[in-house]
Amino acid sequence: MEPCPYEENMEEKSKEILPSKQKDLSLRRLKVIPSDVLVDTTILTLNLDRNKLKGVSGINRLQELRVLILSKNELTDFPMEIQSLIHLEKLELNQNKIQTIPTGIFLNLKDLKHLKLNNNRILQLPTDLGSCSKLQYLNLSHNLFIDFPDCILKIKSLKEVYLENNKLQKLPVELFLDMSLKKFKASCNHLREPPDEVCVGGLKQIRSYFLQLQETQGREEKRVKVIFIGASLAGKTTISRSLTQGHVVPVSLKERTVGIEISEFHIKDLTFLFWDFAGHLEYYGTHHVFITPYALVILVVNLHRYQVADEQNFTDLVGFWIKNLVMRVPNSVVMMVGTHTDLCQPGQMEEKSKDIDEKITRMLDEHKANLNHFINNLEERQDSELYLEQADKLRELSNCTVHILKVFPIRGIHYNDIEKLQNHILNTVCKEELFPNIIKMLPPIYKIVENAILEVKQNEETPQHGMMDLDHLLNEVMLKTNRDLDKNLLKDILRYLHRIGLIVWYEDIKQLLNTVFLKPAFLIAVFKMLVRHDLYDQLGAIPAEVLISERAFKRDVLKWQETLQSKAMIRFQAIRVLVKHQLQTLCLQDSEDLFHDLIGHGSQNGKLLSLLMHFQICMSVRNMKKLNPNALEFVPGNTWFVKDSQKELCYLFPTYLNNFMEVAERWGGDHHDDIHIRMYLSPRIPEGFFQRLMVKSCSFYSTHWVEKDNFLLVNNGKPLLIKQFNQWADSYLEMRSRKPKGTNDFQSLWDFMLTILSIAERLCKEWPGLFYYIRSPCRTIGCPDELEWPDMERTGFIYNMIKEDFMTCETCCNTVNMELLFPKASGHSKDPCLPPTIHVTNYGIASIVSHQ
Repeated sequence: MEPCPYEENMEEKSKEILPSKQKDLSLRRLKVIPSDVLVDTTILTLNLDRNKLKGVSGINRLQELRVLILSKNELTDFPMEIQSLIHLEKLELNQNKIQTIPTGIFLNLKDLKHLKLNNNRILQLPTDLGSCSKLQYLNLSHNLFIDFPDCILKIKSLKEVYLENNKLQKLPVELFLDMSLKKFKASCNHLREPPDEVCVGGLKQIRSYFLQLQETQGREEKRVKVIFIGASLAGKTTISRSLTQGHVVPVSLKERTVGIEISEFHIKDLTFLFWDFAGHLEYYGTHHVFITPYALVILVVNLHRYQVADEQNFTDLVGFWIKNLVMRVPNSVVMMVGTHTDLCQPGQMEEKSKDIDEKITRMLDEHKANLNHFINNLEERQDSELYLEQADKLRELSNCTVHILKVFPIRGIHYNDIEKLQNHILNTVCKEELFPNIIKMLPPIYKIVENAILEVKQNEETPQHGMMDLDHLLNEVMLKTNRDLDKNLLKDILRYLHRIGLIVWYEDIKQLLNTVFLKPAFLIAVFKMLVRHDLYDQLGAIPAEVLISERAFKRDVLKWQETLQSKAMIRFQAIRVLVKHQLQTLCLQDSEDLFHDLIGHGSQNGKLLSLLMHFQICMSVRNMKKLNPNALEFVPGNTWFVKDSQKELCYLFPTYLNNFMEVAERWGGDHHDDIHIRMYLSPRIPEGFFQRLMVKSCSFYSTHWVEKDNFLLVNNGKPLLIKQFNQWADSYLEMRSRKPKGTNDFQSLWDFMLTILSIAERLCKEWPGLFYYIRSPCRTIGCPDELEWPDMERTGFIYNMIKEDFMTCETCCNTVNMELLFPKASGHSKDPCLPPTIHVTNYGIASIVSHQ
């Protein structure tokens, strides 16, 4: 979790305490508190983090204690002795195994301001916690709360409350309207009131939600997002359209989905939003943008194509999709649907369905066993206290449950089968154990505005593409509802509708802040203008009149195709031509205005490239020789003025990269004495992960070269090679640089690597089911051993922990200089996870300035 304002304030105050009054006994493998500590009654701060304590006998003697850190120990009972520490201001008991808290302890802790109890097994709080009238920070995340603890409502001093990853269904209105909270988080619960989609909007939106409920009684809404995935030509679109239209809708090869199709479907009092995802891997890079939790995932498998004895066939048609879902939405519900059964031989349908079910079960069992294997390895280490964060993450993942339903076979050409599937879907989503938050309590104004937006969307005067200015939409909604609607309330409702997938509004993209996509399907059409499996052919199919309108010729098309094929780059002129051609094909009204809106003008990116660059699907690339040598030094966020026109700009799309040898030639081959580390990702590297890492990293460092599975960065003359090795049983990123000539160069090299690691770490957070760990290979020739990195915390834990100068490998027994294995330096960055300050010279050479 990122540091919070109040938490940082407490840390600053603790620094003011004289060193003689502070005692740091963290990482000592202590099972009891040393007696010499317990007799020093002048201690004000005691840090016992990461030990083996099961109790704190004798701590009640430290009557002057202000700060007590007992996090990451082995406590199963809340220590009764703490009630004697009447001057305590900060108490941390997070990441233990505490189940209950006895009554009466908090009655004596009148000065307590900061309490961390996250990552335990607590079901409820004692009522006397409400007597802590000075408490400002309370963290109860990752526990087992089903009901909100009412005692919290008595603590009017609270500023920050964290309740993530519990099982709460309802939050009290008093928490938000009667208290002055500054920060609140409650994601990953089973919330119905307010719904998770409202909570994600933050305190302001939650308060607005409850204010609306105070004015009028809420109403229940039942809505489910349904995502269709699977390999190309499996029958996803046929099923989706047949369910929506109420009869069998055959789909020809030419009509197959390009990108994503969106439709709405109603059964009884349930509303379904269908998202039909294309099966080509070229499109999968954009899928992560739209795959969200709490959806029903329908994985469609062509049983005619499925081969029982072919493991690769299972991987392509089933395994690939399941493993990526496990990483992206680890608690998802997946309905398996087998199609083309009419083409199977007698008995094959049953045999293939059974084989798929068994292989999925085996695959998930292996995944669970691997997680438990990792946990056991970490717990059995002699220095296990260094790996507690990793162990906690693994336990969290092992508790996730992917519900995969047995294969439901259909023929697809008979509506009787479609009706059976419809009933199967309805029965599934109505099971509370699978969809605990399907019912959402909403203020009536939410539904009123939603209906008004749907009317605006269907209005003949609304542009076919459905893109609308925010202020224009506000006026239209007020006309439809005959209400004086506050703009902030409209924004709150738009955020909710965006998160359920009804509309799209990217308020975090500057160029799109005032644009609402009333028709998400058009947004998908925008994506697929440049992200599609047949882009090369699309370039070749551009009519001559479109080329002429952009002052281009057929010979230019050949250059564009060659550039795409060899360098995965698309010239800006080619993008203009492609977009203009696509818009003409769609026969949209006001296509000329729309064209300029999507493409932009001058140095300002249009909506299309703003979207693609925001989601790291592409990045801009300039010819460095063409940069203005008289330009001022580049500052992130400011415009870099160049001499040449926008047409000289190209955009790199990593998804189209091939393995040409430019990076290998620049790198010159691996050397034995290279400094290199490996970041392992389990169960595998997610599809599109490496391409996004490439875009984000190359955006920081302007001197770079790229290939499909590796890229090379240069910082202050130091090269850093990043490769991906993506196999089911052994997936990792390798970062490799040349050994520095002088000892003073190690720190800047490790800072360079840590910057890329921090980018990769932040990407990992978008795949909650992904586990990663870092290792440094032994430097002895022929030794296969690797040395594990301890937890990477925001305070520079790696630097602080590696104190020795040498390490002995347990396999080859050779001693290795620690600087070759870990980032051991004296003047290290305080926070390796912070993005670096990048400066770029007029010649395009990037330099990194660490946060000191």
